[in-house]
Amino acid sequence: MNTATDFSTTPSKVDSAADQAHRAVDRAREKAAPALERVASVAHRTIDNVAKATAPAAEWMTENGKQLATKSTELADACSNQVRARPFVSVAAALALGYLIGKLVQR
Repeated sequence: MNTATDFSTTPSKVDSAADQAHRAVDRAREKAAPALERVASVAHRTIDNVAKATAPAAEWMTENGKQLATKSTELADACSNQVRARPFVSVAAALALGYLIGKLVQR
């Protein structure tokens, strides 16, 4: 058995297998690249469409949130002023309202 010949042919077989593997990877990359580009393009368009669709809703929510905060502050101020102006009437009204709500809940 000639061991020198066995070792000399082994590297060429390894090189050949490595070359085949490289070519297979290159072919797979060439085939996959257009599909990946399409997927990325669709993902970018979807994100852009969602951003465009939600922008008016976010703007509406921001504006109405500000209005709601303003109205709730105005209502709290009005109630506070009413209690300061007529404390006994406010306490009596609160007691009466509490009594009515208690009767309704008991049923």
